[in-house]
Amino acid sequence: MEKFKIGDIVARISYGCDVLFKIVGFSNSQADLVGLTVRIIANAPENDLKHISKDEVRRYEEKMEKTRRVRMDRCYNSINRKFKNMGYNNYGYKKNNYNCNHNYYSNFNNKIRDVIENDIPNIYKKDTVLKRPGVVLHLDGDKDFYTKCKENYARMGITAYTYYIPENEQYRQVYPLLQKIRPNILILTGHDAFIKKRNDIYNIENYKNSKYYIKAVLEARRYEHNLDNLVIFAGACQSYYEALIAAGANFASAPRRVLIDMMDPLIVAQAVAYTSVNEFVSLENIISNTREGINGVGGTETRGQLRKILPSL
Repeated sequence: MEKFKIGDIVARISYGCDVLFKIVGFSNSQADLVGLTVRIIANAPENDLKHISKDEVRRYEEKMEKTRRVRMDRCYNSINRKFKNMGYNNYGYKKNNYNCNHNYYSNFNNKIRDVIENDIPNIYKKDTVLKRPGVVLHLDGDKDFYTKCKENYARMGITAYTYYIPENEQYRQVYPLLQKIRPNILILTGHDAFIKKRNDIYNIENYKNSKYYIKAVLEARRYEHNLDNLVIFAGACQSYYEALIAAGANFASAPRRVLIDMMDPLIVAQAVAYTSVNEFVSLENIISNTREGINGVGGTETRGQLRKILPSL
């Protein structure tokens, strides 16, 4: 039998090696697993595990990243096609002039310096529209996913305060963080799982972490009850969707108790952050660009959080 250790990348033979996992511990003669690219937790006996080589992991992650980028960019472009046609790229920067890895709004002073020192045409004339997307507070129960999400928020030009907080601690910390940061958008995620052998999907005790997400949503709604003033996404793989929506989440996973991609919560955040406050976020756009579509993410009608400034600063 193969020998396994914490940190190994493996797949479950009984499931046809369909999902890659990282081993995070051992308990009761089983390995404790977390999804490598999806927000699922599981356990399995060692004789059901197969080692995955570094080359296989690299190819798998490259494939997942490629499809993820396509979905995220497609979601954004469907919202901002008109803005893009005005001469700006996907995340609000004038093409060829500025670094897309920095927030458009926060780099105002640097751009003014470029205008003065480098004789760049002044795009800050009075009829220029400045767009300020919503601010995100993101609590993530997975340390690796937390880091990747933080990088992607920067790539998208969204101001995001990202914290690694275990799922069972999020409801204790969300209220003071909301008071401190005062965001427009709240993401509560990490890992979850439905215990299939227990069968009843309407029993909260049959979920690994859904009860903690529900408590966190309730705490957030104690801070702000209006669904358009604070937009909440909550959940992970196979989470108790109906209970999360009932608790006050605008968007949640997973209606059909399926897996969701680690970046699906960011697709929701991106769509909300870049949709105007005068418009409702397109549920169809969000759902069609998540990993499993309507089976994985759902939600309620919600206004966007992007505000225009005219004339710009």
